[in-house]
Formats: sequence, structure tokens, C-alpha cells
Amino acid sequence: MIAPNLSKAHGEKEVFGNLLMAVSLSAGAPQCSADQAVYALRGAPGVTAGFARQKYQINFASNLFFWMETEGRRRWFSLNAPNGYGGAYLTPDRDPATISEAELDADKPQAAEEPPQVDFDMFDLNYDVIDNVPQSGSAAPAHLYLRSLGPLLWYNPVAAANGDASAEAVAIPIAMYDLKRCKKR
Repeated sequence: MIAPNLSKAHGEKEVFGNLLMAVSLSAGAPQCSADQAVYALRGAPGVTAGFARQKYQINFASNLFFWMETEGRRRWFSLNAPNGYGGAYLTPDRDPATISEAELDADKPQAAEEPPQVDFDMFDLNYDVIDNVPQSGSAAPAHLYLRSLGPLLWYNPVAAANGDASAEAVAIPIAMYDLKRCKKR
């Protein structure tokens, strides 16, 4: 907890600000599992995000997909984690509900080009970095930061929608996603 410095050198506003910060950190975000978490993008009230479980796991890094919704369109992303120091990232994908059991063993055709990668940084309530990619049932990160998602949605909306030619450019701020609520099961 942050203890305010009550010396005369510090003004009342600074002391009050420190107290507010301490209260906000202790109040924190809701506690829920990653697959129940719903996030809101700071500065963009209509943008939400979260995780959805894969019925048939096709991604080795996590049994969850990441979704982001704006203007009535939901975009899906696979969670990826390279070996070593690469850091977690997302790649555009499709709704996991559309993946069939037959696709698990099928040979996947090679893409003509590499899909875009979106760095995926996760933080706990105190803004300490979370290194592990979320799994179904694991604690939800309190904050997410996807620095290159905004530029991808604006400059390459079709790639962001996994090749859907009807996707249009969307402007969202480059900001943190904060855990706002937990879905009911």
C-alpha cells in the first residue's frame, strides 16, 4: 500500500492523490477466471474484449482465443507464445465455435504470407508483468496492452479480420484494456 508523506513539503493535493491511488489499488479489478473476464478499452467506451475457450484446441499456447469487439463486429485472435524471450502475441483467427473436430488432424495449408502479430502484454492489479499466457480457469489479468492492435485495425482491417474482405477500418486509441466485469457461466 502506498503511504502518503505527510510532511509540510508535500501539499494536501499530493497527499489526497496518494490516498486515492492507494484506495484504487486495494479496491482493484473483479476477481475471475480468464475465460469469464470482460475488458474495456480506456478512452473508447464501446470497445470490449475478452477470452473464449476453444472447443477443439488447435493452438498449443493456450486453450483460449482472444476476442475484441467494436461497432458490432467481433474479431478473433489466437494467443501465441514463442520459446525464449519473444513475448506473447496475438494473430488474427476466426471464431473458435466454427472450428470442427475434423480440423484438428487435417493438414493446414501454408498461408501465402505470415499473419500480422500483435504484441500482447498482460499485467496484474499492481501492473506487474504476467509472463504466462492465460488458460481456461486461470486468474484473469487485470490489465492488457495491445500496442499494435489499433494500427492494425486502421491500416489493415482485412488482415485483422482474418481475411474477411468486408472488414472496414476502425479507429481505436492505443491504450490499456482494464478488467471491468466477469461473465456468468
